[in-house]
Amino acid sequence: MVLLCTVSVPCGYECAFTRAGWHTRRVPILPERNCSLLVRTDFTSDGVWQQVADEATQENEDGFRVYAEPVSDPAFDAASWETVKAAVPSSSDSASVLFIADSISLSSPDHPILVVDLSDTYLSVTEFPEIAGRTPFRCIPSELWSIDNNLNIANMDWEEFAGAAGEDGVFRGFGQ
Repeated sequence: MVLLCTVSVPCGYECAFTRAGWHTRRVPILPERNCSLLVRTDFTSDGVWQQVADEATQENEDGFRVYAEPVSDPAFDAASWETVKAAVPSSSDSASVLFIADSISLSSPDHPILVVDLSDTYLSVTEFPEIAGRTPFRCIPSELWSIDNNLNIANMDWEEFAGAAGEDGVFRGFGQ
């Protein structure tokens, strides 16, 4: 089956169009938490997933760590970032950023995790037009703490991190 496109719809379904026609699957709603989520969408290697999750959640030498709950649910296998984002419950008390460990994260040597903005799930795009259409970027696991800690308390803006990503679209820290 060759995937031509996927469409996420708000009712918890992902629709995919292949050469054979439309296919639909139900994806669950993610747990409501007051911390960020690190969602696995590649199930090719449990060992690599555990390594990525460990790298992402490990406290650094300065005592900083990401406050993200790893989620490994096979229902999200090969789900697009749009589908995962649509599965996040909207709440003003929840995190403003979502992390996704996808096939690129698990197959690349530096394990760049996809970073997705969630601020449009609880803020009005009409009132805050600057949050519309923010493109996800990637981040190495050892720097997720900076994004998580600063975006979730509104200490820094999305654009500061996205703008500091390298030419390859990966954030490796400021000044890197």
